[in-house]
Amino acid sequence: MRRPVVKSASRALEVLELFNEQRRPLKLQEIYELLGYPQSSATHLMKTLVHMGYINYNRATRSYVPSCRVRGLGIWMSSAMYGQQRYQRLVETLQERTDETVALSMQNDLFIQYFIIKTPDHEFKAPPTEGNMRLLSDSTSGMALLSRMSDRQVDKICRNINYYERDPGQRVEPAEVIKELNWVRHVGYCYRENAPSPGVSSMAFPLDETVYGIPLALGVGGTTDRLARGKSRITQAVRATIAEFSAELRDEAPMRAPEPEPFYELQGAA
Repeated sequence: MRRPVVKSASRALEVLELFNEQRRPLKLQEIYELLGYPQSSATHLMKTLVHMGYINYNRATRSYVPSCRVRGLGIWMSSAMYGQQRYQRLVETLQERTDETVALSMQNDLFIQYFIIKTPDHEFKAPPTEGNMRLLSDSTSGMALLSRMSDRQVDKICRNINYYERDPGQRVEPAEVIKELNWVRHVGYCYRENAPSPGVSSMAFPLDETVYGIPLALGVGGTTDRLARGKSRITQAVRATIAEFSAELRDEAPMRAPEPEPFYELQGAA
């Protein structure tokens, strides 16, 4: 599913993502060749980013690198997402107990977005990339989050997904999504075999914790045969780890500021 994008905005962000991938200063030619931009467009874009203070230009080497202003954009979120490293500890603890890939995700409009991932040392894995997004209805983490919503809210989300989906064959059927969610609500988690791809399976559980009202889900993924054999053990490990995490949060509650309730109303299809 693709929504219409503002080209200038998307290109500015793609430039910053390119630096995150390359992790080194880049010359103009490298930037427009790696991103497939016209040279003139890349030139104007980089001059704008330099003028706004988000990119540093070294005239001696004719190379660009992100400035400290980019790093500062998300500092205000760090205490919420990574404060006291409790989220990192949650993921690391579960990964050690399951010996599979563990991912903490958050809802982002019609999608889930991975923001902490821990992988095992063995080769039986196919982890997602931190920052990647998937439709709520197309992922176990997304289904875990949808299970906490009413059928009316789920139906509206499905209609919003279909509103932006240009390929009729890729649209979702709200009744089928709700049917699967009834089982997810019954067992407390979503489990899918051979998804998101053949040979890979995953399961995900919703968390009671939110970040600025944004819902979170904790998922475990691995090869289909490994997860099938270890499903019961992994399920117990996830529940125990979440229970410990929740107990820790309750102990911290008097010192923590209250967060707003999750907001599910979406714009788009009527």
